[in-house]
Amino acid sequence: MNGSSSVAVNKPGAVEGFLPISALLSFKQLITNGIYDEVHPAGLTIFIAVLVMSLLLRKGFCGYLCPIGFVSNLLSKLGRKTKHIIKVTGKIEFVLLIPKYIAGAFFLNAVFFKMGPRATSSFIHSSFNYTGEARMLHFFTHLGLVSALVIASIVILCIFIPYFWCRFLCPYGALLGVISKLSPIAVKRNQDLCIKCGKCSKVCPGGIQVETKTIINSSECIGCTQCIGSCPVNDCLTLTDRLSRKRRPWATIAIGCVFILMLYYVTAVVTNHWDSPLPNEMLRRYYINM
Repeated sequence: MNGSSSVAVNKPGAVEGFLPISALLSFKQLITNGIYDEVHPAGLTIFIAVLVMSLLLRKGFCGYLCPIGFVSNLLSKLGRKTKHIIKVTGKIEFVLLIPKYIAGAFFLNAVFFKMGPRATSSFIHSSFNYTGEARMLHFFTHLGLVSALVIASIVILCIFIPYFWCRFLCPYGALLGVISKLSPIAVKRNQDLCIKCGKCSKVCPGGIQVETKTIINSSECIGCTQCIGSCPVNDCLTLTDRLSRKRRPWATIAIGCVFILMLYYVTAVVTNHWDSPLPNEMLRRYYINM
C-alpha cells in the first residue's frame, strides 16, 4: 500500500497458497454447499491439488514444492556443514511430534464441527479474509520484537535440528502426513540386501529409522527419496507401488506432484477458478480500510 488514495490490488493467485486456514474453510464450503470460493479461488485450487498429491504421492508437496520446506532444506544443509546436527529420537521425538497433530486436529474440529454454514460463509466474506494476503505481508514486513525472536529461534533450530518446523510444528504437514498413509507409493527395503549401514536414516528429513522397516509408510515421510540416493547397495531401497507391487522410478513423486499442480492450475484458469471475480474497486476499499 502506498497510501489511502492509491492501493494496488493486482496479485498473483499463487500467494493464496499461503492461506491454508482460509482454504480449509473454502474446502468445507465446497464439499457441503457446492460453492467454489470466489474470494481466494487460487488458494482453494492449490489446497485441493496438495490433498490429491498427498493421497497419491505421499507428502511430495512438502518435499518438492513447499517454499518453507525449501528454506528448511537450505538451513539443514548449513547445519550439516557445521557438523553440529542434533538428532532427535525416541521419547523426545514422540513428545515433540505431538503439538503439530494437536494443532491440526484443533483446526479440523473448529472448521468442520464447530463452525456452521453461516459462520463459515461469514468468515470467508469478512474483511479479514478479503485482505488475508496483505495482512500476512504486513506481519512479516513489520515484525514486532516477540515475533522476530520466535522466527529467529525457529530458524536457528532448523539449522541444528533438520526440518525442525516441518517435522515438529507444521499442522498443515500433519494433515498431509495422515492422508499420505493411504498413498500407494512408498519406499521399500529389501531386508536380504540391506547391510544396516544407517546412511538412509541419517539423511532422512523426517527422522525415520529406515533401516529398521520393510515398507516406509510413516506419516513423516515426505517422499524426497534421499534415502534411496544414499544407499550404497543397488536395489536395496526402491520406490514401489504397493497396489501393483511394481517398482517405480525414484523421480515419480517429484514429477507427479508438479504434474498434479500444473493440471489443477490449468484447469482452474480455463474454468475461471483461479483469479477472483470480485471487483477491484471493492477489494481496494477493503485494503484501504485495513
